[in-house]
Amino acid sequence: MNPDAIIFAILTTGAVLIVTQLARLLRAWMHHRTLREAISRDNSSVPELLGALDQEQPTPGGGDERTGFVLIALGVALFLYSLVSVELRDIGPVAGAALFPILVGAALLVRFYIARKRARQG
Repeated sequence: MNPDAIIFAILTTGAVLIVTQLARLLRAWMHHRTLREAISRDNSSVPELLGALDQEQPTPGGGDERTGFVLIALGVALFLYSLVSVELRDIGPVAGAALFPILVGAALLVRFYIARKRARQG
């Protein structure tokens, strides 16, 4: 079994999830900083900024659809790698490692579709 492929899959899956969360934190931080600066300067655009904040609706599922598709694509790519590059006896363990990002991605997609369905009903 090629442990490098399994380690690569785990690290890549973790990196995708970490980068996604860091991007969300950065976006929220920049938005809050803009609001604080506008409020501290007693800017006339503060009511507009606060009105836009009330109008912003988070997407149902929190953007999990994109992350889910990326993780599924990563798992499929790892599985295809196991078919092409790994010895026949090692396909099972590498394909098993490919299931981790596929299942996490599928869970995120299911969560996204359930949240979207609830948002439509309620």
